[in-house]
Amino acid sequence: MNKKRSLTLLLAVWMLTGSLASCGEAPAVSSDDPAPSGEIAGSAAEEAVPEETEPADPLAHLPVQDYEGYDFHFLIRNFPDWIDDMVAEEMTGEVVNDAVFRRNTETAERYNITISHELSSNSNYETDAKASILAGDDTYDLVVPHGRCAHVYANEGLALDWNQLEHVDLTQSYWDADAVRSFTLPGGLFAMTGDISYQSVGACNAMLFNKNYFDEYQLEYPYETVKEGAWTFDMFASMVEGYSRDLDGDGKLGDGDIYGYGTFHWVGPVQAFYSSGSRVVDNTDSNYTFNVYNERSISMFERYFAMYDSENVWKVPLTEQQNGATAQMFRKGGMLFADLNVTEVLALRDMDHEFGILPWPKYDESREYLSNVDAGVNLFVVPITNSDPARTSLILETLCILGREYVIPSYYDVALKTRDSRDEESAAMLDIIAANRVFDLGYYNESFGGSYASHFAEIATSGSREFASWYQQKEKAAAKLLDKIIKTYEERANG
Repeated sequence: MNKKRSLTLLLAVWMLTGSLASCGEAPAVSSDDPAPSGEIAGSAAEEAVPEETEPADPLAHLPVQDYEGYDFHFLIRNFPDWIDDMVAEEMTGEVVNDAVFRRNTETAERYNITISHELSSNSNYETDAKASILAGDDTYDLVVPHGRCAHVYANEGLALDWNQLEHVDLTQSYWDADAVRSFTLPGGLFAMTGDISYQSVGACNAMLFNKNYFDEYQLEYPYETVKEGAWTFDMFASMVEGYSRDLDGDGKLGDGDIYGYGTFHWVGPVQAFYSSGSRVVDNTDSNYTFNVYNERSISMFERYFAMYDSENVWKVPLTEQQNGATAQMFRKGGMLFADLNVTEVLALRDMDHEFGILPWPKYDESREYLSNVDAGVNLFVVPITNSDPARTSLILETLCILGREYVIPSYYDVALKTRDSRDEESAAMLDIIAANRVFDLGYYNESFGGSYASHFAEIATSGSREFASWYQQKEKAAAKLLDKIIKTYEERANG
């Protein structure tokens, strides 16, 4: 039996068992459900059942190539969260791992390749592939670095333009449209993400709320408010202020009390900036301009930090470099709301209290729900030394399509599981979060964002709340760097 036929049959089996079901698929009718009124019984009903057909092959439009055992080799950061996004050595029964394994295995079998990886020198910010690329070595077919490091490769002219990867169709929804728009530079698009990475959802900012406290305070869960477009920052801030609880009666909030909201300076302040609709760098028709200081960002700055600096908000200590502390505080019931990256929700599945997932609130009702994707996420870079971009493009497109089919639905299933059940109401919330992801060029590419790249996060830790002077002090240097990097790209594109 040939590989294409084997793949089709395998897909059919998994489809029939529900493994390919998308998050929004309508549930099957139970055999215990009563028949609809007027339904024909017996043999007539049986005759009315349509004949089962083989599901469509999502890869049918792609050519099947035999690469004769080629080893597709990539470099990835040395940390489980990032490795697990792309690597699964075997089936373990853990649903996301098994979906990743299946994606990789089917891709390898389809093209007669192996897929191998190499770990970088550290878990976070590194550019280990630079030396081999500069030496002209075709060591890596793909580099999967920290989001900001991906743009270091781009800035130094070490990355291929994704528009030249012939089998990659960037117009498809499984490649993130905002990343395409935002990361497009003079001369091309040099870093990308999409459903090839479940961390493209996992690194999104989300707002969690404690359902037990909502029940105790006789508050309605905000799910319908979100759907109606009325879940706004002002509504959120009023709840943070109104439902903090000094349980021990000592006149201040501390351990054992209930804060209205908990956050980390790389989550809440950053997300507040993006919820205003602002970006460090707006990229419209190849016109790269700062959009840090404007009417909406000023308003959000004033409203957010008035809340942030109040006693109602618990902040991760500045000595902490990771946001895990917020999740732990939320887990033990220390707050009504907490904003986290979606991937941290997985660590709360055994939490004693029930919780729900929401998008971060809107700037106001006229705006969209926006979710920043943390710049530490995996991005994907194809080195300029890649010896066969057509082969790489076919493999990347296949991994992304199968990521959409297998991995993203599995990740949703895991993220939505609480201790006792699957939170179906939060499924629609994750859809909103994923559909409104923000990839700000100036946040990811520090040469474009300059000293504005960390915006509200920097202000949160500085102790100063003088937004105007902060902006003005940095304006000249940031503009100079922006102009310089744009000229570098333009010269390279025209060279």
